[in-house]
Amino acid sequence: MKKTLTFLLALTYILTILFATVSYSQPLPREKTIYIAIGGRIADPTNFNLYAPGVSRSSTGLHQMIYEYFFYINFETGEYIPWLAERYEYSPDYKSITVYLRKGVKWSDGVPFTADDVVFTYELLLREAPKMIWSSEVAKWVESVEKIDDYTVKINLKEPNPRFHLIREVFPVVRVWGGLTILPKHIWEKVDDPVKFKNNPPIGTGPFKLVSASETTIIYERRDDWWATEVFGIRPAPKYVVFQYFGPEESVAARLAANEIDTPFIGILSLGTFKKVMETNPYVRAWYRTEPYAWLDPCPRAFMVQNARYPWSLKEVRRALSYLINREAIATLAYEGTTSPSWGIFPYYGGLKPYFDAISDLIEKYEPTKYDPTKAEEIFKNLGFTKGADGVWVTPNGTRLKLVYLVNGANAEEMKVAQVVADQLREGGIDVELKILTGPTQADARLRGDWDMAYQPFCPGDTDPFDNLELFHSKYYVKLGERAPWYERNSFRYKNPEYDKIIDELAITSPSDVEKCKQLFRKAMEILFEDMPVVPGMQAPALVPFNEYYWIGWPSADNPWNMPVSWWAMFNLVINGYKSPKTGEWVGGVRPRTVEYTTVYFTKDVPKFRGVDLNWYGPYKAGDAARIPADDAEFWIAKGYASFKPTIPTPTVTLPGVEALASDIKDVKTSVDALSSSIKELGSKIDALTGQLSTLMMVQVLTLILVLAVLALYFRKK
Repeated sequence: MKKTLTFLLALTYILTILFATVSYSQPLPREKTIYIAIGGRIADPTNFNLYAPGVSRSSTGLHQMIYEYFFYINFETGEYIPWLAERYEYSPDYKSITVYLRKGVKWSDGVPFTADDVVFTYELLLREAPKMIWSSEVAKWVESVEKIDDYTVKINLKEPNPRFHLIREVFPVVRVWGGLTILPKHIWEKVDDPVKFKNNPPIGTGPFKLVSASETTIIYERRDDWWATEVFGIRPAPKYVVFQYFGPEESVAARLAANEIDTPFIGILSLGTFKKVMETNPYVRAWYRTEPYAWLDPCPRAFMVQNARYPWSLKEVRRALSYLINREAIATLAYEGTTSPSWGIFPYYGGLKPYFDAISDLIEKYEPTKYDPTKAEEIFKNLGFTKGADGVWVTPNGTRLKLVYLVNGANAEEMKVAQVVADQLREGGIDVELKILTGPTQADARLRGDWDMAYQPFCPGDTDPFDNLELFHSKYYVKLGERAPWYERNSFRYKNPEYDKIIDELAITSPSDVEKCKQLFRKAMEILFEDMPVVPGMQAPALVPFNEYYWIGWPSADNPWNMPVSWWAMFNLVINGYKSPKTGEWVGGVRPRTVEYTTVYFTKDVPKFRGVDLNWYGPYKAGDAARIPADDAEFWIAKGYASFKPTIPTPTVTLPGVEALASDIKDVKTSVDALSSSIKELGSKIDALTGQLSTLMMVQVLTLILVLAVLALYFRKK
């Protein structure tokens, strides 16, 4: 009896403590919150140092919500968008670049953003290389950085480079996912170890501030003191943005269908699951409303062929290989219709269209994605190949045509494609061996060229084709067995001196000289079409659903004003839109489907501003009345620039005792305001107390039940 009594009393105590420590919190207003589903838990929700190894800048929302960049590249339109900086200019020899920062930018703690922050960040990365993320790349390119004045900085390079402003690892430009991030000097200069520093809470120039962080949920709240509100007259429409791990695919699908999620990260939902959600909820869609649904990722896929090994060293054999691949079947069977064949290693973005137009006749001439087994057979026969009794081609030296196809077994996409392609090549008379490896073993084999063919993303395509063309330069060539610089960086071991000369000339040609760049692009592509060092594969699908129940204006194929993904730093401009450098007009942004309006009376002059409905209002003079979104009305009232009630005009005639009466009225108003504030504060405390009382009542009920149980046992024993 004593043991039982002791156990029950202990349990009562534990439950009391447990419920007493449960915090009461109100849910975020759904109509003011964007919910983003991330793919997994946050490893360390206390660490917001994006230069520390292992810290995610995307799934935490760090480089979308907190930090901003000099420039952003819009892949869909080709625009190079000024943001923290207004412009840049190179020296005539391209050995330095001068950046002119935007005046009026401030860190979230109110300190001005200046050239001192830029110089400090570069010097920190140079000093700490290679310990900090991307510091090695900075050390490779940057000689020194100097402050010209508070808003002008000069970056001196170790060698000429007219494309330094496009290299995301060494320059604050958002190009494919993110870019080098400038840090606040006044915070980081006090840090002893910048690698171990957790940077919590993070201080940035971005439109949101961190509210709370856990392994599953990161909550950001809109900053009403954001610099762009004063400089541009804009505010984010959502008051909160939440990055949250909702669990496995089934859970994400259910919440998306129930309008509890606005957009998930790539890869969480399969096509089949997405289709089911879309059938259930008409507000859910993807980039396309019908097949292929998916937006195109900037890394098209191609089949790397080992150019340093016979017979794959023959361009004719590589072309025959291409004719045996049915890419439409790959799209259907491996990708479930979410993508299409790709004639090259460039994503089909609007920013690259001028280059594509320059080679349209070459694409038609070479037919790089054509499926034609008959032509493949003709090529083999012309080369002296013969078919053996088993149906496999035999080379002139008597060797069976065997192809070792390296596959990353941990990559579901590669596995699906390999099964389809292997069957096609076997049907065409090639003996295919699937070499399925994972982890470091697979990576090492891919770099050393221990394969005949491998399926590989080619990154990063965007508005300038140089980077992808340079991957084929023979300066990256290494012998078989040695580790190549990178997978798509000539691990296929291609050599062509004529091609190298073209790329070397393109390297010193400014991308602003579009006509010359297009001419060089055409010459390079004709060589690649002729030699086919890699066999064209598929465009890369990115299935990115978004929900239009609460929020509208998302980029889509119907209105491709920007890319749609939430894990890129560009998501800042997806939420807020941007001022087009081409037209000077403000483009895009996400807005609530339903907007409440109210009338306000301005007590001070207010400049032109954009409301949360993305419409422009004003400017207004003191005394003006206007009907504007309620959210914006609350903002201007909180700043002391407006009121819900019309102002009382100042008397033009002075009467005896009026001044004393006005003073008395002012005192009364002050007392009323103070009383109103006290009432509001009391209301908040009552709300909190209500939650605490609910918890307390629950504890009391549990305690009462346990006490009754103890008494029942006691009297039963008696």
